[in-house]
Amino acid sequence: MMWGSFPALVPAEGNEVKGMCWKCESPEYVGSLRRYETDAYRMEVCKITTDEGEVIENGRIFVSTDLENLHEGGFDLQSYICHANF
Repeated sequence: MMWGSFPALVPAEGNEVKGMCWKCESPEYVGSLRRYETDAYRMEVCKITTDEGEVIENGRIFVSTDLENLHEGGFDLQSYICHANF
């Protein structure tokens, strides 16, 4: 789903998302990330399979809590990076 021009994940059994994962080296980083995401997202457990085939059974992902303001759409990271003004 999309929230404006930003992708927003919604929980759904059996769905698959292609993307990137980040290995958290410290629990304090998780707290910082949760504060950054605010209550617009909640953390859920997910299974992550890396390109190398490693399976992480208890990964974490943030899913949207604001389902009323989401709309159908797609997101292309490469296109977003090329057009973003960082």
